[in-house]
Amino acid sequence: MRVTDTRVTTVDMFGAEPGRGSALDILFPGDPDEAAQHARESRADETVLVNLCDRAERTFASQVFTASGETPFATHSLAGTAAHLVSAGRLAPGSVGRISDAGCQWLWTDGREVRVPFDGPALHEEITGEVFEPYGGTAIAAGVGRAFTFVQVERDPRDSPAPDLDLMWANKLTDLTLFRWDRERGEVLARVFAPGFGIPEDAGCLPVAAALGVLAVALDAEQQGAPVMVRQVTERGTESVFTCVSVVDDGTATVNVIGRVWGTADRGGQG
Repeated sequence: MRVTDTRVTTVDMFGAEPGRGSALDILFPGDPDEAAQHARESRADETVLVNLCDRAERTFASQVFTASGETPFATHSLAGTAAHLVSAGRLAPGSVGRISDAGCQWLWTDGREVRVPFDGPALHEEITGEVFEPYGGTAIAAGVGRAFTFVQVERDPRDSPAPDLDLMWANKLTDLTLFRWDRERGEVLARVFAPGFGIPEDAGCLPVAAALGVLAVALDAEQQGAPVMVRQVTERGTESVFTCVSVVDDGTATVNVIGRVWGTADRGGQG
């Protein structure tokens, strides 16, 4: 069964301008088979099927799909889905939560701006592997409660080669982020590869942005509590922008990630 355009809303998450961020298709209502088929055919990075929207409880439930199928990783799409439901009047502005078997993940949104909190152990461990050799830097497994893989590079990460996917699989790596740190500007320029999550080159990833905020504090203690801009770019010209405010205290990280979600009207009515 084919999903018609009238049942799909596309939002742009965190783009430097409309159309330059991470595209998210939102289906509401619909069913999982339709959503899975749509994700296989869509040019969006992810497709979300909203299963439940409870205005009184300020919560919603959703399933997330990539071209590879359904994925359990829903933190990134949380932002675009929540902002859309608020802008469409289905949820009230303010604190909004996505419910799942694991609990409820909350964020704040007025339908345009989103503020997503991350709290948990500040993970940071050096790792080695042949897949990192072309980049010359030290690989680090880092994150807030969940580790992603990072290599710091000196040049624009778009000028570096994409990682060898066979070596990534051999090293059991789901993801690899190349990043350049500009201490004077308080800015991270990053390129994210996430084949293990069904996205070969990721246009935008909230948990990775949070991890980069914590890495900035590790690289420069003066960034503690200061806004750090994370620009996540791809070779195809997209650019997602996040502002991360991170505090690390006694091994625990608290990060607030702030960004902009663009709706259909922001793109001149083209959805």
